[in-house]
Amino acid sequence: GKYAGRKAIIVKNNDDGTTDKPYGHALLAGIDRYPRKVTRRMGKKKIAKRSKIKPFVKVLNYNHLMPTRYMVDIPFDKSIVNKEVLKDPSKRRKARRDIKAKFEEKYKTGKSRWFFQKLRF
Repeated sequence: GKYAGRKAIIVKNNDDGTTDKPYGHALLAGIDRYPRKVTRRMGKKKIAKRSKIKPFVKVLNYNHLMPTRYMVDIPFDKSIVNKEVLKDPSKRRKARRDIKAKFEEKYKTGKSRWFFQKLRF
């Protein structure tokens, strides 16, 4: 699909399924557009522009996920990022903005560098 090969974090998992989705699924927050390469010679403005991340929020069937052993601890506000939010476009935008801020903040710290690099396969 649209987000094939993208890295994501499971915000909330649902092993048993629900009435509307009777299968195991998870709410994901992931990276649609990764930050670009930054070198020492670049200025502050250029670095800021290249460090931007485009996130996505999606509910996905477990069959379409490929879990790994890796962990990233980025705490999301459950009141802003949850399954009910996805139904309303304006709340969905707010959730995406919140995720974007958290991802960019984590990227700037330099921790979990592997998460912010494009998946090569």
